[in-house]
Amino acid sequence: MQRSVHLTVLLSVPLALLFLVAMSQPSVLHHGYIGCFVDGDNSNRDLKGLSGLKTIGHFTDKIEFAYFYNGHTVTIESCSSLCALGRFRYFGLQAQGFCFCDNSYGLHGAALSDSECNTNCHGNSSQICGGFDRNSIYENFYAPETGLFKRVASTKSMLTTAPGQPENSTYWSQEATVAFDPNCLACAFVQSSRMCRLMSFAAVPSEVASEAQWAWVKP
Repeated sequence: MQRSVHLTVLLSVPLALLFLVAMSQPSVLHHGYIGCFVDGDNSNRDLKGLSGLKTIGHFTDKIEFAYFYNGHTVTIESCSSLCALGRFRYFGLQAQGFCFCDNSYGLHGAALSDSECNTNCHGNSSQICGGFDRNSIYENFYAPETGLFKRVASTKSMLTTAPGQPENSTYWSQEATVAFDPNCLACAFVQSSRMCRLMSFAAVPSEVASEAQWAWVKP
């Protein structure tokens, strides 16, 4: 029944969006440790992929200065999961509870010794989450495309931006009849304007959620 409902909904949207729905974004298969690397201050972070965000998905603690912080729950796995929402290749953990994401690393070079990453993760004391101004850097390895996006209520996995940061910095719009950008991680169709909202994260900005009931997000 769920599948037939899904197909019925898809048949009601433009062809360009149908093709977009058929393109999948990879899910994380596993992650691998790279090493201990030096980080800069808030004005010059090594990994900056979360810049401009306030919350994303179920990570509702405030994101500041390009990092997510939680004093109780951060682990290697949770940081990997957070960074997968932007399909970032690399993630870094620092000082027990800080999580960073980006597609490159190493701006400030490697630490002199791997032992400089020596603080336990708040969420799992058996894991190491970097050190003082030191990131434990990992790489996410993603699964091949599966061929489908998952339809979800647009309010199920949401994104908010930091004060002063426009929400449309995390999505872009195009006419539904135009060839889509395959780099998006989620999409929504706005019936009133016949426009597609293509998102750079697998989470729906609240601005988009207010105008579209459903979104298609990577599995």
